[in-house]
Amino acid sequence: MHSIKGMMRAGLQRTILALKPRDPARTRGAAGFALVETLIAVALCALVGLGLVTTVVTARHVAEYDKQRMAAMAAARRFIEERARHDLFPTLDPISDVTLDNFNTPDIADDLRANLTMKLYQVENDGSRGAELTSAPTTDEVVEVEVTVSWNRTGSLSSHRVSESLRTYAAPDL
Repeated sequence: MHSIKGMMRAGLQRTILALKPRDPARTRGAAGFALVETLIAVALCALVGLGLVTTVVTARHVAEYDKQRMAAMAAARRFIEERARHDLFPTLDPISDVTLDNFNTPDIADDLRANLTMKLYQVENDGSRGAELTSAPTTDEVVEVEVTVSWNRTGSLSSHRVSESLRTYAAPDL
């Protein structure tokens, strides 16, 4: 019997100790997050958020450039097709102030202004590029046609002049 009372007394003492307020120095990490942990978590979330925003902005700029590039290549393709239907090489002078349609919107306020230049090159017997022609070809041999479209990029971070070239082979119809 004595041992039962001792066990009950020991159990009661443990229960009382468990209900007593503990020393804050002893249980520093058990109560919740400390201020330093919270600040580290906020900083990590901010870094991840900043990385996501940067990725989205960069993707938007790349998409805008690709859209402008597609419009420029379409203009170069149209230029070569028109020349092939009419007179393939009437002049080699640059064509300035060509409108590149911004197919994102129906209005013309945001269309790009571009310049087109055409260069002709002889084609060697092995298929490599030969000398540049300074006038329209006089023979019916195949020539390399290079049309370069230059325009000023639009956008907050990319307002510099860029150019894209389209190359193809053609035989003058003399």
